[in-house]
Amino acid sequence: MAAALAILAGVPRPWDEIRLAEALAGIALAYGYRHYSIFHIPAADDARAEMKLIVSNWEPAFLKAYEKLGLLRFSPVIRALKAGPTPFPWDADMLHGFDEPDEPNPPARLLAANGFHGGVYLPVHGMTSFHGALGFAGDRVDITEAEMGELQLAAFGVLGMLATCRFEDNKRANPLTPRERDCLKLAMLGKTSSEIGTILSLSEHTVSQHLTTATRKVNASNRTHAVAVAAQLGYLS
Repeated sequence: MAAALAILAGVPRPWDEIRLAEALAGIALAYGYRHYSIFHIPAADDARAEMKLIVSNWEPAFLKAYEKLGLLRFSPVIRALKAGPTPFPWDADMLHGFDEPDEPNPPARLLAANGFHGGVYLPVHGMTSFHGALGFAGDRVDITEAEMGELQLAAFGVLGMLATCRFEDNKRANPLTPRERDCLKLAMLGKTSSEIGTILSLSEHTVSQHLTTATRKVNASNRTHAVAVAAQLGYLS
């Protein structure tokens, strides 16, 4: 079994983000890297959105400088990750060019000073609106096709494990009342407010209020969106 998959298989249940972080550190070390990260990839049609760092072992000062340079929004990595599910190996010179004394290159200088000389991003484009990427970086500036294949498989497992961890956390922190959950569950089945009212012995007005409140709590734009968000977050389980 590939090293990355063997490490993930050894993570004890119930999974949590601490154990997952330990596994990621182990995978990074096994493949010659020092840093790991998980990003949310913005939608391909959203040109203004930036990547969101979800999990990493990046130093806070490095992350602050990275954000200040706008690399979560303007890095060429984003275009590559939006384009499709192909692993993206990189080195600092390829991404940002050389840092010359007479022509300072802030992104290249930042990466070099923090040991980000090369690495690989492994995108996972899900069936839902969520797209993510697992990344590793360090002194290593080359990676074989076989290793990328192993890490790509691991990326699916890592993002699935992270989703499971957060799903359970969300269930415990569910902001919806029992009635709001009932209304959303029935709306998920295609029921109208009138039909939901009949089933739950509530007025149509009361059902609409529950759905409006639930929509606001999950920061959705309408009840259809609220159903999708609530289900994805585990609020309807």
